[in-house]
Amino acid sequence: MRRTILTLAILALLLTALAARPAAQTFSGSYDWSDGGSDELSAEFRPDGEDRWKVTFRFKWNGKDHSWKGEATGSLSEDGTVSGTVDSGMGRRVWSFEAQLSGETLTGKHTEVTGGKKYETGTFSLAR
Repeated sequence: MRRTILTLAILALLLTALAARPAAQTFSGSYDWSDGGSDELSAEFRPDGEDRWKVTFRFKWNGKDHSWKGEATGSLSEDGTVSGTVDSGMGRRVWSFEAQLSGETLTGKHTEVTGGKKYETGTFSLAR
């Protein structure tokens, strides 16, 4: 009987821990280039520890679909902030970003590092 109660208590703790784990969060909207122009953008944040995320940004650029992946830290809860970097997977460009969540909208700025030089490239606004 004690063994059964202990087993049920451990199972309840494990289920509670799994339920408390944050789910992947998806946003979509647009990004605006500093030098003009705008395109659609989506982002998926997958939990990778406390306030740590694996990130995938999907967008069209020069008529082609792109998927840039990387990591971020911060909170995606109400009024949280998050920042991180993603890259094209080809090693030539890195895109860093900083964003603030207000209600259900994530707004931020992006900067590209190419050839060791940093360029302010624009802003984005994404809704959950």
